[in-house]
Amino acid sequence: MVKMKPMAKIIRKINLFLAIALPMILALWIAGCATPPAKPPATPVVDPVQIGNPKAGFAVTLRCDRQALHIGEAVRLDLRTAAPGYLNLYFINSSGQTGQLLTNYPVQANEPATFPPAGGKKLRYAPSSPPGVETFILVATRQPLNLLRRADIKNVKKPRTPVAELNMNGSQLVNRLRGALQRWPTPDWNATSIRSPLLAPGSRT
Repeated sequence: MVKMKPMAKIIRKINLFLAIALPMILALWIAGCATPPAKPPATPVVDPVQIGNPKAGFAVTLRCDRQALHIGEAVRLDLRTAAPGYLNLYFINSSGQTGQLLTNYPVQANEPATFPPAGGKKLRYAPSSPPGVETFILVATRQPLNLLRRADIKNVKKPRTPVAELNMNGSQLVNRLRGALQRWPTPDWNATSIRSPLLAPGSRT
């Protein structure tokens, strides 16, 4: 048997290593240079809070007029209930802070309603930073809903402030709503929510 010289053995091992490793290195390099797939466009999510009442005697709808919101731009929402009653509209902003935009706003069945309401020039809501998501909750009841106490309102000493800022986070607000609505007759209330992406000024969806 012919013995291989030490240098020949080394060269053989190098060639074997390259034959195995080179295809793997090339595949990893190609994968790293490949363009990642584009993210799907950001769109609103319907009832992420899951506060709707499937046994209600009427339907409610809440829609945003755009695919995504931008920091500093006023929000416009379309609201509707299939029964006469009162609308309460709340928000949870991108920082987790909460507030109320409409309080026992009277409407007729299937009456088109908006936020801000028609003629409500001073009543507006423009989300602030940081970017993230904004959640809106619409509650419709056949009778006025008395949910909040004076201590729940953060800016109670500013009577001219149209938007009520609340002393509770998003989870606390949702739990308060659920607890209050469970005490109502099932056919007399319904609710829904929507979560919209909040982008930096000038950003595109």
